[in-house]
Amino acid sequence: MFFIGIFGFGNRSNKISDIKFKCTGCMNEDFSLVELYNSFDIFFIPVFKTKKEYIIICKKCKSMYKLKSSSIEKVLKTHSAEYGDVDKIMYETSTCPRCGANVTGNYQFCPYCGEPLKK
Repeated sequence: MFFIGIFGFGNRSNKISDIKFKCTGCMNEDFSLVELYNSFDIFFIPVFKTKKEYIIICKKCKSMYKLKSSSIEKVLKTHSAEYGDVDKIMYETSTCPRCGANVTGNYQFCPYCGEPLKK
């Protein structure tokens, strides 16, 4: 949050709900739907929001996916998302099928146990 006198502008996030989506990194289906936005504040009281984005975050491996703005209504109504609702992958990890370690990066093999990773 950046303040000049009594006015401030900063990034905020708000968890909206839990939803179902199949993670491409670890195959988990439990996700959190989060709203990201910029907020203009006066005396620490939010006056208005700008630049809203909605992302879903995997509860197991913390992979993040940005949702299309046209899909938000459907996702909020059904509490589930599909691959067609995703605009882009913001952050993705792979999970080792043998030891369960979260692996970030372009590894072909798990750096902890040597098991081949899926791609």
